[in-house]
Amino acid sequence: MRWRQRLLAVLLLAALMLLAGCNRVAASRSSGPAPAPLPVQGPSGRLQEVAPPAAVQQVQAALAERQPQVSIQIPLDGSDLPGGPVKLQVQVRDWPLVDAGVLGLGPHLVVQVDDLPPQRLTTSLSGQFPTRLDAELPPLGPGSHRLTAYAAKPWGEVVKSPGAWDQVRVNRVAANPLATPQLGTPQLIGVSTADLAGREPVLLDWLLLDAPLQGLRDNDGSWRLRVTVNGDSFLVDQNSPLWLKGWHSGSNSVLMELVDGRGAPLNPPFNTLVSEVTINGSSPTPSWQRGRLDASELAQLLGEEPATPAAPEPEPKPVPEEPAAAIEINPPTASEPQTVAEPLPATEPQSPLEPEASPETEPLPEPGQLDPEQLLELEPTVEAELTESSKQDAPQAIPAPTPAPTTRAPTDRLSASTNLGGSARSQLNPDGSLLKPKAPGPMAGLRQKLGT
Repeated sequence: MRWRQRLLAVLLLAALMLLAGCNRVAASRSSGPAPAPLPVQGPSGRLQEVAPPAAVQQVQAALAERQPQVSIQIPLDGSDLPGGPVKLQVQVRDWPLVDAGVLGLGPHLVVQVDDLPPQRLTTSLSGQFPTRLDAELPPLGPGSHRLTAYAAKPWGEVVKSPGAWDQVRVNRVAANPLATPQLGTPQLIGVSTADLAGREPVLLDWLLLDAPLQGLRDNDGSWRLRVTVNGDSFLVDQNSPLWLKGWHSGSNSVLMELVDGRGAPLNPPFNTLVSEVTINGSSPTPSWQRGRLDASELAQLLGEEPATPAAPEPEPKPVPEEPAAAIEINPPTASEPQTVAEPLPATEPQSPLEPEASPETEPLPEPGQLDPEQLLELEPTVEAELTESSKQDAPQAIPAPTPAPTTRAPTDRLSASTNLGGSARSQLNPDGSLLKPKAPGPMAGLRQKLGT
């Protein structure tokens, strides 16, 4: 009986093994071969990939032996930051940090917060420790943030060698895990060069962190970068920059998406970036787009020679204040020139001006030829003449200008006042001659006409 039980157990085991083998064969037949990843496609349409400019190739050859090492010392990874500006300290080794003056930026360090525009650094706030950079970043908003630092070439290209970049994650107020990718997952960081050049060819670059390896065997593509420029798309599978021509003048849209081998988004929503490229033909041409550099320019751009400082902007010259024009009251006419004279002391008598001869006035007889009876007849004529003279010489009332009124100096014209009074006999001496006034007065003109 035992041998029968043993035989039955062996048969059941053989049947189970046969059934399992059949299931494996069926499963392998139903699954079939793994699908091939998306094929790589280069730029098409207006866009064309071109070689880097000649000066770019010169600088790349000069920097080829460099192995930059970048490490963020402050802030620490995972730290909680207080309010206000963020203090940053980065250690940089085997990478020159150069401001080449008129030639523009040389090799430098880029610090980028999340997907915000990059900040390019060449000098330290402390002025010490050539391998350490101290800087301040703008205040951060509440939540979690990524701080990325990487070595960059003069035209903004990222150095992608191991150790040439570093990243820390910090929190402000409170952590927000959904605001940053999980550790160890792929990250696509856009590299903007819009502030360095506005002419063609344009550099298109990116920084890809923690991406899975690919290319180790056939059809093992685990990621692709889909680039769409103004609606035209192409796929790349290499972490290398592109130099492109064929952009529109003015604004151009750029969309970069990190996808897997089948075209599905990889680690969304962090790996989809939109940027703008502006082409302006009148913008200044950077030194690395002007053709080949001479030995001195190359040495300055690499920091091996002192840079030529940019010409300072000329200071505006002070405009001299023009003196205020003198206000002239009653400007003299061509027929009667007048001058403004300083007033003379009261003790010095002013010599009267010779009045203009009137063609209608008849000459008067000399005083020695007049008797008292003729003087009585002459008195109305003298008074009429004085009255007419006072009307002509009376100054006109002129409103004084503001704010500094200017008074007109007295002239030597005849005054309208007179000291002639009484009858004609009161103006005679006992010998019958006219009395002479003690000071020049209104009779001076009459005396001048009478010849005395």
